[in-house]
Amino acid sequence: MKAVNGGAVAGYYGGWIDTAAMRVTEFFQTIPTFIGAIVIVAVLGSTLPNVIGAIAIVSWAPLARLVRAEVRAVKSREFVEACVSLGMSDLRILIVQILPNVLTTIVVAGSLMVATAILFEAGLSFLGLGDPNIMTWGYMIGAGRSAIRTAWWMVTIPGLAVLLTVLAINLIGDALNEALNPRAKR
Repeated sequence: MKAVNGGAVAGYYGGWIDTAAMRVTEFFQTIPTFIGAIVIVAVLGSTLPNVIGAIAIVSWAPLARLVRAEVRAVKSREFVEACVSLGMSDLRILIVQILPNVLTTIVVAGSLMVATAILFEAGLSFLGLGDPNIMTWGYMIGAGRSAIRTAWWMVTIPGLAVLLTVLAINLIGDALNEALNPRAKR
């Protein structure tokens, strides 16, 4: 949600706010996401809140840039200029006029981010950097790799669960895009 807020404010106001926000965003985008998550979890420890925090820290930047670009595009439309001329506050214009028009993009990008977060968590757990007290699909795959020749199902079933979950989330994102996108209904 912070990425949406930051991207929306940067896109709406522009100027030095936009410049500063995008420099911070670009800094986070230069860090390779999975390696960044590995480093954060290795430094802070492998607890569930640290894993979630690491995934959030390395994943927010692309969404912020996307929201910024969408807000800038919607901001230049006539209905927003009409709201400005009517004297609506900036916050009301952002919440009532601009963000509903950007919602489709946020929902679709969010569904892709959830799928990526599942893959990140599975990868971290596979490497032994997940919370050892919580059984996850990545941990199951990592624990079963030593017995893959004799008990192949120990790796295959959790791997299929990850695959089907990520696929389902991507399909839900596509369906939401078709249902919410007003341009696709024409």
